[in-house]
Amino acid sequence: MISVSHMTALDAEPERMVDAAATAGFTGVGLRIFPPRHAPSQYPVTGDWPRIHRLRARAEGQGIRIFEAESFGIGADFQRDDFSRALETAAALNAGVIVSAGIDDDLGRLAENYAWLAEAAAAHGIRLAMEFMPYRGMKTLGEALSVHAKVNHPNAKLLIDAVHLSRSGAGVADIAALPDRSMIGHFHICDAPAEAPTTDAEKMAESREARLYPGQGGLPLRELLALLPDDCSISLEAPHRDQQGWSVEDRLMDAGRVTLGFLCPADAAAQ
Repeated sequence: MISVSHMTALDAEPERMVDAAATAGFTGVGLRIFPPRHAPSQYPVTGDWPRIHRLRARAEGQGIRIFEAESFGIGADFQRDDFSRALETAAALNAGVIVSAGIDDDLGRLAENYAWLAEAAAAHGIRLAMEFMPYRGMKTLGEALSVHAKVNHPNAKLLIDAVHLSRSGAGVADIAALPDRSMIGHFHICDAPAEAPTTDAEKMAESREARLYPGQGGLPLRELLALLPDDCSISLEAPHRDQQGWSVEDRLMDAGRVTLGFLCPADAAAQ
């Protein structure tokens, strides 16, 4: 399964995202179903049971799975009841993974909350993918490894995002050096220029609105892919630098053409 994350076209309502992803040839799609506090309108699916059932039926009718659910980012204001309701929604949509950025600056508290979330997600058969970002609380691969060790739960996996890995100062050698790469459970594929931005503000802007599709930049994607465990899921997360004025459908169609061609060149050549 090759999925496409909602961030690739976050302006799309969930229903439109499902349709566009299916038409573009993706077999999985990510949806923001649990809005972060700074963007409460994107998108309040959690608890809206008629909409939840319609979304799942819509996806299944087009042969695509709502595989990735977000935003389960954990900050200092973490509330278990809210996350429990969101997990129920993710399970009803048949999600396989929840994406959870480590936003809390208190990494000890973050680890405690991740341990709870890993167990709660496991009860629904959903994998927890913990994501580090160079401009948020859990900023580096090293910090993510430390938090992961403290969480110590088989359902807690690391999410490696290609641009966040690069912009946090790590790379292929660091992934190759991991003593047990089975801790990697989800990979956000995208590309970007080899030269990294210098400030946190620039890194944030790039990650949210100026990525590239695989093969269009200078990140070592082939080398990273070769190091992923066999059961690691892959999703394109790439709000494209040059396509912000394009329609959702055109962006997703081009994303599918480029990404599926990069990941599955034999299938693309046969079409």
